[in-house]
Amino acid sequence: MALILLQWIWFGWLFPSESLPKVFVVAVMSVPLLAPVWGVWQLNVRSLVIAGFILLFYFSLAIAELYATPEVRVPAGIQIALITVYFMALLTVRRKKSAA
Repeated sequence: MALILLQWIWFGWLFPSESLPKVFVVAVMSVPLLAPVWGVWQLNVRSLVIAGFILLFYFSLAIAELYATPEVRVPAGIQIALITVYFMALLTVRRKKSAA
């Protein structure tokens, strides 16, 4: 949820696109993050993995922005930190053992 909020702040308020409508850019950057939210909230393993794959795109985007654009280094660094925390938290999730 913090990453969705960061997208709204980053692309909607701090550094909006000059060539595309602000609402379009915010929607394009936020909607993929909203797709697995319910499953992640319930700790569904499949949803956690899908969210991880989605976050790989956001991680690579943040790395590129961190090195390419000096103005957005702070939001890009925050995004990298949030995604790293998500992947570290994935290490603590365990599958439920079935009663055999």
